[in-house]
Amino acid sequence: MIPSGVKRILEKHQVMPDQRILVALSGGADSMALLNALLMLGYNCEAAHCNFHLRGDESDEDERFVTDYCREKQVPLHIKHFDTQEESRQKGISIEMAARELRYQWFWELVEKMGFHRLATGHHGDDMIETFFLNLARGTGVRGLRGMRECNEALLRPLLAFRREEIEKWCFQNQIPFRTDSSNLDTAYQRNFIRHNILPEMEKLNPSFFSTMQRNFKNIDDVWQVFLNHMEELKHQLLAREGEHMLIPIRLIREHPQREVVLFEILRPYGFNGATISEIIESFEGIPGKQFFSQNYRLVRDRYNLILLPRDTEEAEVFYIENGQGEVLTGSLSLRLKQYEVNKDFKFSRDPQCIHLDADCIDFPLKVRRWHQGDLFRPLGMEKFKKLSDFFVDEKLSRVEKEKVWLLLSGEDIAWVVGYRIDDRFKVTKTTKNILEIRI
Repeated sequence: MIPSGVKRILEKHQVMPDQRILVALSGGADSMALLNALLMLGYNCEAAHCNFHLRGDESDEDERFVTDYCREKQVPLHIKHFDTQEESRQKGISIEMAARELRYQWFWELVEKMGFHRLATGHHGDDMIETFFLNLARGTGVRGLRGMRECNEALLRPLLAFRREEIEKWCFQNQIPFRTDSSNLDTAYQRNFIRHNILPEMEKLNPSFFSTMQRNFKNIDDVWQVFLNHMEELKHQLLAREGEHMLIPIRLIREHPQREVVLFEILRPYGFNGATISEIIESFEGIPGKQFFSQNYRLVRDRYNLILLPRDTEEAEVFYIENGQGEVLTGSLSLRLKQYEVNKDFKFSRDPQCIHLDADCIDFPLKVRRWHQGDLFRPLGMEKFKKLSDFFVDEKLSRVEKEKVWLLLSGEDIAWVVGYRIDDRFKVTKTTKNILEIRI
């Protein structure tokens, strides 16, 4: 029963017997059944066991049990100890979530380091239904209601078609020992609460609840595939790239009847959660400039677009240009300089990418830095100073564009807002004898 079902799943996903499989082995009925079914089918298996130290001696007894069993079956076993409670405390997450993150991080490290083709876990159909209700309570959206995948890249779950009781019955029939985790009875854990309190009530309402949920997962997945196809079309319509930046037109998001779910699917791969998506949409009614952050990305609500960009560390470098230096090259700035005497053929540049300054007004070394709030300069043609922040408003620069602005300073005076405007105090006049030309 179990081996034939496992074989069908493995053949469906083209898993060959000579491929090395790492089996997540807790010692419970599901993982023990999976390991034995794979061995019966002739697959090349090794096992990985996590000791989370959450149940005192019981955790250590689980470790001894799987160690003895794998030694008897001549299955190579990998063991890892975790301080799960400390991980939970440091990250501010539940014990369940901490254990999940720890084990999968280690499993995938083993897969990569030791060259396993697949990672196999003993998740079964009841696990999938419990996860459905957990995700329903958490509000994960349709994505979280689809159920688990039999095969998700290198991750295999060959037991999803089976119930917990079927797996335990098969273990008893084939004299396969397993351990029962006493914490499975503790309804303080969310999954256990669902298992012991909610699912029995659902089965009272519908004795065929398990098979009904299996069909529901298939239907939800079909709907999800339609949605994904629609989202791919929308992404082509909505997204534009400019270098490292991605632009999302606010008007098109605002007008979409399912704007929240659309924006969530666009931004989810970049680490933004549902609560942040709601805040972003609320910002459409406010003034531009508000920012939103995920772990690795920043989203800026500009006038007409949402601007998505990597969270690079702020460039706080200061560069100096010595007299006679011919160029400055950094990751985001390239300047070429030359000095010469004024002659009759000289023509003043009106190109913001190439400027001419009165070299005799310049104090070397020149300084190049990012702009700061409170910076002032005298734009060419003006007699009064102007705040750079006000100048940027006049130039209609977005927040992201402002953050990229460099300044060229002579002493502590701004000589050039690089790429935009020189300062009137350093302009070329009729009395200028020597020119400093700087080209981006």
